[in-house]
Amino acid sequence: MAYQKDNTNDYEEAPFAAGMNFGLEEIEPFLKGLSSSILDSGFSQDEINTIQAEINAIKEDNEEKEIGTFNVIYKGQQTKIRIQAEIHIEDVEKEVVLYMFSIQELVDLIDEEMLKTEDERDI
Repeated sequence: MAYQKDNTNDYEEAPFAAGMNFGLEEIEPFLKGLSSSILDSGFSQDEINTIQAEINAIKEDNEEKEIGTFNVIYKGQQTKIRIQAEIHIEDVEKEVVLYMFSIQELVDLIDEEMLKTEDERDI
């Protein structure tokens, strides 16, 4: 899913983000998967806990929040992944649209990983 960015950064951030709907319980496994599959060095457990806590703190339906920018290593080079979340609440169920901004090549790979996650849900 393409989501256009609305600000600039100090690195070559792609004009669109990778984005997908997640249940709250899916976020940690997805971030850990990225960290071990396409990144040389990804999200630490503390960073994942912070991301989860920030998302859990969002209480309003359709609320968007800038979660943060995280340093990662991709192909031996330091780069950044900026995460933004949008919450959708139906009854008591909370769903998260997670947007991940980075360099174009990494956004494309994250998008592929998101599609794999979506395909695994359908099995």
